Amino acid sequence: MKLRTLIATAVAGAALAATGMAPAVAGTATPRTPEANCYVDSNGTLHCANGTSDLRSGPYFSSPVVSRLTSTYSYFSCWTAGDPHSGGNDIWYYTDGDDGGHGFLPAQRVHTPQDPMPGMWHC
Repeated sequence: MKLRTLIATAVAGAALAATGMAPAVAGTATPRTPEANCYVDSNGTLHCANGTSDLRSGPYFSSPVVSRLTSTYSYFSCWTAGDPHSGGNDIWYYTDGDDGGHGFLPAQRVHTPQDPMPGMWHC
């Protein structure tokens, strides 16, 4: 390998390491999915991609809408059981809306790999 190519590769690798991104390696590519960006921090808060949704005062479809989530990546303070939904379970997540209110949305609107996420607080 030429010295110039070797140096360029080393510099690029160091730059990617500094940003927390790993360089692609042939044959080991991992698909990029919203679930890949979900994590629960040390405070028990979930950070995850989500769909826009109405937030309700309780974990039930009959509860009044109290806010709206319009962002596509949010944090969720806790989870609880409520009405079953099309996500195949009865888990609902609690968060702050983008218009100042706060409430619950069904887990089907949060792109988690499992519900509830391990390490999250129960409401």
